[in-house]
Amino acid sequence: MLRSIKSGFLCFLLSCFLVACSFPPFPQTLAPLPSAPSLTPTLALSPSPLALTSLLRLQREGFSLRYPRNWATRRISNTIEIAPTKEALESLTLGDQLVIKIDATPLLASPSTEQHDVQSYFRNSSLGLQRAGHMLGATLPFTVNGQAALEANLSAALTISQTSVLTPYGKLVVLLAPSQIVRILGQAAPAAWESQGTIFDKVVRSIDFFAPPPSPTPIPADHALQPLLLIEGPPGFVLRVGSSEGPRNGRFVLARGLDIGPDGTVYLAERGRGIWVLGADGKLISTFGKEELLDAHDVALGPKGDVFVADYGRNAITRFRPDGTLGLRWGQTGEGPGQFGLMSPQHIAVGPDGSVYALDSHINNSIVRFNGNDGSFIERLELPPNISPNDLAVDAEGNLFIAETIGKTVLRLDQKGQIVARLGEGVMPGGITAGAIALDSRGNVYIATWGQGILKLAPNGSLLDQVGATAQPGTTPKPGEFSLPNGIAASPNGTVWVSDNSGEYSALTALRFPSDTSGAPNPNLPAQGPTNTALLSQWAASATASTQYDTNYGPDGVTGPPDVQGCQDSNNAWASADPNGIDTLEVRFDTPVYASKINIHQNHQPGFIGKVELLDELGAYTTVYTNTTALAAECPNVLAIPFQPTLHRIVGARLTIDQKGGANWTELDAVELIGMR
Repeated sequence: MLRSIKSGFLCFLLSCFLVACSFPPFPQTLAPLPSAPSLTPTLALSPSPLALTSLLRLQREGFSLRYPRNWATRRISNTIEIAPTKEALESLTLGDQLVIKIDATPLLASPSTEQHDVQSYFRNSSLGLQRAGHMLGATLPFTVNGQAALEANLSAALTISQTSVLTPYGKLVVLLAPSQIVRILGQAAPAAWESQGTIFDKVVRSIDFFAPPPSPTPIPADHALQPLLLIEGPPGFVLRVGSSEGPRNGRFVLARGLDIGPDGTVYLAERGRGIWVLGADGKLISTFGKEELLDAHDVALGPKGDVFVADYGRNAITRFRPDGTLGLRWGQTGEGPGQFGLMSPQHIAVGPDGSVYALDSHINNSIVRFNGNDGSFIERLELPPNISPNDLAVDAEGNLFIAETIGKTVLRLDQKGQIVARLGEGVMPGGITAGAIALDSRGNVYIATWGQGILKLAPNGSLLDQVGATAQPGTTPKPGEFSLPNGIAASPNGTVWVSDNSGEYSALTALRFPSDTSGAPNPNLPAQGPTNTALLSQWAASATASTQYDTNYGPDGVTGPPDVQGCQDSNNAWASADPNGIDTLEVRFDTPVYASKINIHQNHQPGFIGKVELLDELGAYTTVYTNTTALAAECPNVLAIPFQPTLHRIVGARLTIDQKGGANWTELDAVELIGMR
């Protein structure tokens, strides 16, 4: 008799500890059907014509795959599970429905051919299964998008008409990807495996790979600690990281320039530890560069994920790889090509072609441009005379922006260094004294000022918005206040991050402008220029539900734009099986966005949506709406739910429908998500 699921799991786990090049097992494995004295064959299901129309992108693992529309998915620890229904995922025995389990393990650093052999990984993966009583057939090699893979059938000896027959009921696949090992296990009842195995093979061969996010650098003994995190403050305040309190390893000595990745990750140049890497929620991810950098002053991200640092303590620029390891360093003191004056470079920026621009202002008063790949000198642009540059930025066309403290303005220069515009003149009494500047993807200019808060200018220089305040001299800044800001960056989610210092106090603050929060211009400022929100509106691409009335009222009724006219019962919408219970409806969207609004279209008996949760690409749910359910007065009804733009990109939503108040079958027609890419 085959062993139980519990003993199988323990054996699988034990084997992974015993093997030198092992990796973690699946958290749980579906038990095969137990052997029986007699088992009458059942009619095998016909091959499924299901198309793989839904995309599952696993950002952390570095690969994506496609699966049939409206199938259920879930993550348990590091394992992704997929099945036609939620019930199949939760079952501890095999049924007619296919269940797929997937996990990935990063490869060791500096891989060698001997270390990374798909045959060895397959053998180690299968040891625990075999010890638990599972029988594996011969391994067959194949490739998935050019990557080597092995597969083998899982079989059990079942008694059919008093004859022992070796019957397949699953398949194990081990795939050697560019930077990780991917394991896929598919199982179904023996009578159903022939047809379900076809779907499994299609899912496996749909896998595609991309570069996963860099893993945090291993931390030394005196590792950095999470700085104090403050999340309550005045309107516009999002959070603040750092202060003059807390453990010494959790404080910034001197927070300076910063940059933000496309996923909202913050990279901060800091005197004490080099580069601090923080999540969009202010949580510490890692630090690197403490030993390689003498005095980090600014940081800029390259188009390939490289991290460039202005180390003005060495008069050099240092390039780190995306994983935080040292790549290249160039520069020295002098006035020749590729050299810097004393205390330079302090600020750098990366152009659209990957060129690195360094501000050499203390002696040479120029901008030096380098090839970001090899550090070779390209050109030196002499700045106009009689200006005092304090920071620089580069737009998508290669135009330069300079924070000019003498003229109290922001200069826009062409690619040859000639002034073509003065931005911000007259928008504030006495002009603008900029401590730092940044651009967003739409060309808006963000300015951290000394005395006037944080400003947002349109590309034409008109004032769009203002947020933050100046701390009283000699006091520790309150939330939303600044003393001496010297770094700023605009995040894709609509927040702006500002570094600030005052004596022992050093912190990083995230803010939102009033117009970005409400979607309307700030009423306290004159309308001086249009804003370009670049919002993306998209309809749900796939959906699953806990129940449905019948096959005509399935969850696919909420995908795509609304298709029910007026207030009426329609099988083009979703309805639950029971009009008096609690159900959940989950939707997924094709494009991850920093969401700010969700619209839910209800075409029959509206008003029974009790909770709405957003699913981000890290797999976490956040509640954005709760309500006591009751029949709404208007039908059809669009439940519009605005909220603060999310700190992480949103990929889905979960709706809780509470009809215990007597809905008589509420129906949902469409779900729309609005946000920025």
